[in-house]
Amino acid sequence: MRSPNGLIWCLALLLALITTAWALGSASAAEPQSEPPAADAMIEVTGTLEVYPGGHGLGGIRADDGRCFDLALPKHVLKHSLRWFGKRVAIAGSIQFRPRMDEVIWWEIKDRKIEGFGCSEDVIYVERIERL
Repeated sequence: MRSPNGLIWCLALLLALITTAWALGSASAAEPQSEPPAADAMIEVTGTLEVYPGGHGLGGIRADDGRCFDLALPKHVLKHSLRWFGKRVAIAGSIQFRPRMDEVIWWEIKDRKIEGFGCSEDVIYVERIERL
């Protein structure tokens, strides 16, 4: 004969599993998740540019829709960072992903270096930039 406490514990566990499965299923059905951009996918963003002098090209864009992307900027933008800082821009480039490593100071994307930290794990390798 089984003890009533063991039966109650099994029922409670079963109820918890069913509740969790139902909650996960209804949350994913209620809120469709957008696919994250694939590496090397082209993206165009309009927003405010932040370029910080010194370092390995720390820059980012605060997009009009609130997203933030780190940028691998061309040399001419880094060289004249004060002319670009705070300006409204349109950029286009390919999505790259920041490596997940502890204590990364900088890393390279193609022919550019970028800081190992920033506002996003999505980094745009800027191929076109223009002031608006």
